[in-house]
Amino acid sequence: MGDIDRVIIEWRSLLRQMRTPPDLDWPRWRGLQKMAKAILRETESPTLTDLRRWNNTRTKRVDHRLVLRRH
Repeated sequence: MGDIDRVIIEWRSLLRQMRTPPDLDWPRWRGLQKMAKAILRETESPTLTDLRRWNNTRTKRVDHRLVLRRH
């Protein structure tokens, strides 16, 4: 799920970059900009969704000490 969210975030970033540069006198570019704007209106960013609450095991401090058994 995290990888897919990341791809969506990057894709939306690219679409936003295509939407904002100066207008060129090139019909194909204008068409691409219109499509980018439409896709951005139709889709929602994964960064806007609420994150699930973590259970207690994920909110506790992690102890990274290595404990070896004595022989």
